[in-house]
Amino acid sequence: MLPFFTDPYPDELIYSAISRFHFYSGNTSFVETLEELFQSRSLVPSIEFGSHFTILVQNLGSNYSVESLLAQNTIYPYFAPFITIERHKKLFEDVSTNGQGIHGRLGISGGKISRKQGLFYCSKCANNDINIFGEPYVHREHQLQGIDYCPHHELTLKMYPVDYREFSRNGYIRFDRRQMDLSELQEIESCGFKEVQVKLAKMAYRLLQIPINQFSIEKVFKKYRTLLRENNWLMTNTRLKREELFRAFISKFPQGFLEKYESPLRVEGQNQWLQIMLTNYSRNSVHPFRHLLLLYFFDQDIDSFFQIKEDDGPFGSGPWPCLNKAAKHYKDLVISEVKIKTRDKVLVGNFSCSCGFEYTRIGPDKSEEDKWSKSRITAYGNTWEEKFEGLVNMGVSRKKIALELDVSLKTVYNRIALQKTSPELTEKYRKELLEWREQFPNSNRKQFQMELKKTFTYLYNHDREWLDAKFPSKRDTLHTPKSPDITLKNNTENRIKYYRSLILNAIKECPDVTRTQLSQKFQRAYKYLSETDKEWFDANIPQTRQATTITNATDWELRDQEYYQKIKEIYPELMALEKPVRITGTLFSKRLNIFNLAIKSYVEKLPKTNKLLNEITETVQEFRIRRCCLVIDQMLEEDNCVRFEKLRESCAIETKNFKKIKPYLEEYISKWQKKN
Repeated sequence: MLPFFTDPYPDELIYSAISRFHFYSGNTSFVETLEELFQSRSLVPSIEFGSHFTILVQNLGSNYSVESLLAQNTIYPYFAPFITIERHKKLFEDVSTNGQGIHGRLGISGGKISRKQGLFYCSKCANNDINIFGEPYVHREHQLQGIDYCPHHELTLKMYPVDYREFSRNGYIRFDRRQMDLSELQEIESCGFKEVQVKLAKMAYRLLQIPINQFSIEKVFKKYRTLLRENNWLMTNTRLKREELFRAFISKFPQGFLEKYESPLRVEGQNQWLQIMLTNYSRNSVHPFRHLLLLYFFDQDIDSFFQIKEDDGPFGSGPWPCLNKAAKHYKDLVISEVKIKTRDKVLVGNFSCSCGFEYTRIGPDKSEEDKWSKSRITAYGNTWEEKFEGLVNMGVSRKKIALELDVSLKTVYNRIALQKTSPELTEKYRKELLEWREQFPNSNRKQFQMELKKTFTYLYNHDREWLDAKFPSKRDTLHTPKSPDITLKNNTENRIKYYRSLILNAIKECPDVTRTQLSQKFQRAYKYLSETDKEWFDANIPQTRQATTITNATDWELRDQEYYQKIKEIYPELMALEKPVRITGTLFSKRLNIFNLAIKSYVEKLPKTNKLLNEITETVQEFRIRRCCLVIDQMLEEDNCVRFEKLRESCAIETKNFKKIKPYLEEYISKWQKKN
């Protein structure tokens, strides 16, 4: 152990303390000092961090430890809250040994914030040090990357005139008051820049006082989520309102500030440092200076930020209560999981209890009290149903039932009405369905459910077999122009029959079709039959073709011209059909009996055909607009006015989809009226 050591002053870098030790020890060579402290004659000093702390601590005595040196005499606390727990452990090992991995683990190498090229000091701090300790020393708060002001006196930092890069490779620079500018006069700088930088300097200094094990990026990230949620910068549970956030962030700082401090942002573009910091902190380390910029944007300082509660998601941390008033465990925290969905950019949490009761709540929660509320009941469960039926049979009034089961009075009346069933009611609701289908022949089952909810619910509960036969849902029933409706749900025989018809029709239309083309065109049917109906599959699917040497290469240019001409000829006929059809590549493929037109990779080999298809094929929205425009023309010619609700019903378009295309339709009407 050394006979003496120059104990570090408050916030002095260990580098500076060693430089003073070398001076006072009387060593003529830095190699001798390195030998005494580190038992090495080739160690290269590190200004900000240091290395070989295990050997250094052994030589300094029991008053020192690796952790105390790291926390009190390096700039590591500046980085500590913004790295993962795993990286912290590895960095501790680095400083204990040769220190080779430090800069990479802290993100300094790829952080884009330039390291300070020299030693810096504050004139007033240096004068105070001389008055108190008799000599100046290197303060660690003055060596922080990105910080240009003293947090104590708000003066610009000055660079010591001796350049460490030109100094001895193994040497330590000691501050000499004779070479320092101790004048407290300052050059006038942009007021806006100074105001921001001083606040950042004070936050950076406060970071140096935080215990290095108290926070990690895992906790900091959750606090960021809380701030984002409170300020409405989250579009869904995970996605940012990126463009709005970036614009607000850039406008928070004086013009040119972010560029000067090597942290520019663009509203466009991906993988920018702010986005990485707020979405994928584990992928890359982001420099602490940029974290300070984010705290400044949120109007936080270090103390207020670390007191923020960590984000537990839009509905808090579980478990959550069951709100089934009919259950014995009513309001007990028995729901352990919440399923979060996004509906029209609104967060919806679905809470499902083992008793069968399910409810949803629109988030995020604003307070702890929101945990006990629900937006909508999606399932009641057997417990609730039994209690409801018991109350009805006992003759309890409708109002008391509503209070007893925590539902609306309208719900009670509707459910009692649905319990009633008779041939007359069944006939009545069947008639309503048939009349509605006759009025809207192109409508689907979902639209019927939305438009005539009561009718649908009654038929679904009491006459489902008839409902499925007359109005099967799309997911349960599939059909082709050459096949009748075949109910597939829970019916393996019908499913096999349907998938067989798909494959056989495709082979009949194009005898030369290959297995690869069939698997690309009918992925689900191909896979299902190959696994479930193997014998039929092997007997009917085209045999695998052996690779052969192609003697006559395909004339793609000729084929391209042929397909191009055929599509161009049939296109006007398709557009003139009395009942509009959506123009797609698949439609041309069927009409022209060209199987490969439905395969994108194939069409890309035909440049003219591909270009034409891209120009004339329609998206679903474009087809809806064209179909509506045809009806609009008819309305304007007959009545000289357009009723949008009637237009929507005529075209059987859902309300939410109709709202999206309404501006285009209004523009079309305006142009039509100007023209006529």
